Amino acid sequence: MPDALSKKEYITRDLIAGTTIAMIIIPQSMAYASLANLDPVYGLYASFIPVAVAAFFGSSRYLATGPVAMVSLLTAVAVSSLTYGDQTMYISFAVMLALSVGIFQVVLSLAKAGKFIDIVLKEHVILGFTSAAALIIASSQLSKVFGLDKVLLSDLLEISTFLEQTPINFYAVLMSLTALIVLYILKNKFTKYQFFGNIAVLAAVIVTIIISKFTSYQGPIVGTIPEGLPRFSFSGFDISPDLIFMFIIHTVIISFVGFMEAIAIARQLEQKEPIKNSKGIEMYKYPTPVNSNQELLGQGLGNIASSVSGSYPVSGSFSRSAVNESVGSYSPISSITTTIIVMITLLYATPFLFNLPEATLGIIVIFAVLPLIKVKKMRELLANNSEKGLVCWITFLSTLLFPILSIELFSGINTHIWTGIIFGFLMSLMIEKTKTSS
Repeated sequence: MPDALSKKEYITRDLIAGTTIAMIIIPQSMAYASLANLDPVYGLYASFIPVAVAAFFGSSRYLATGPVAMVSLLTAVAVSSLTYGDQTMYISFAVMLALSVGIFQVVLSLAKAGKFIDIVLKEHVILGFTSAAALIIASSQLSKVFGLDKVLLSDLLEISTFLEQTPINFYAVLMSLTALIVLYILKNKFTKYQFFGNIAVLAAVIVTIIISKFTSYQGPIVGTIPEGLPRFSFSGFDISPDLIFMFIIHTVIISFVGFMEAIAIARQLEQKEPIKNSKGIEMYKYPTPVNSNQELLGQGLGNIASSVSGSYPVSGSFSRSAVNESVGSYSPISSITTTIIVMITLLYATPFLFNLPEATLGIIVIFAVLPLIKVKKMRELLANNSEKGLVCWITFLSTLLFPILSIELFSGINTHIWTGIIFGFLMSLMIEKTKTSS
């Protein structure tokens, strides 16, 4: 931070990076909140204070924290099972999850457990899980794309029957296509100009809001978003004893998956060399080394900040972190800039989002998660390393099947997406033990 304040060039790059990320995170966070089965405003709350807190206490110069697709899905699964589908209780449990995840990550950081997590959570298990989870996320957004109430993965297995019973809203379909075209053109047809790719999500939101507002659009819209900042409070825990075991399971899974996503992004960007100017001179020093325990602390405090802000668990975002790296962000000033712009949005700009089509939010999520479905990489892993490849594919298939089968493990506890990653981890552990004993 002191180095950044000492040079105008550093501050300028931080301000540009922070402003660009704000243009991405505002529409993205609303979409991810809906993925978590929460109102869009909670995505904005999670993009406010947690962004700056995680950046200030973490070790990565580039990691941008906030709402992300994978953690949003895991939150949706957690709150729906913990509340038995009672939507009035969703946000209460989401806030408690953010607090428990944050506390757990901070405790792990203080116990210097960062490197242990790296060893325990295998990359090939995470690969299979994230690919399957991304597929589930994409399918969950089809309801918004087609203007339907809800589309489950199991509905896709009997799609003809489902479509007979549930009519498609063609206004929503046309709006989805419009948003998709805007995203695709700006992301893929203007590759020489990074600016267009960075504003693609915001552009899709603006274009579809204008169409929705000034035409006879009859598809679902976001509607009223409360103005003003979140009410900061420390909720504490109010959980019935019969839910404690399940609550702990979801806390551990969200903590580990969220942290693995964040640390993987931080390390990938750490390996890139600093940008050079026209004379070939590095524009800034090499990034400080990413420290697992320090990053655990940053993520943990970011989640606690999200809970205090009345929102749900957060993690590191690859797309937003990549913007930080490409622009040459130097310090947490970038994230502080994002926080200020989100604050201004909450105070003054939410009425402009009233006509935002839900179809646009669905397309934003789908567009973001499709690159996470890495079937090609899974095939290559199976060809090069049969044991790891087999575990990867087993994790992938079990993550898809367990939510559909919904097998009752204990009284009131059924298999879901979380069971897939546990099953994959146990398979990996069994194979390693077999190899060691032989």
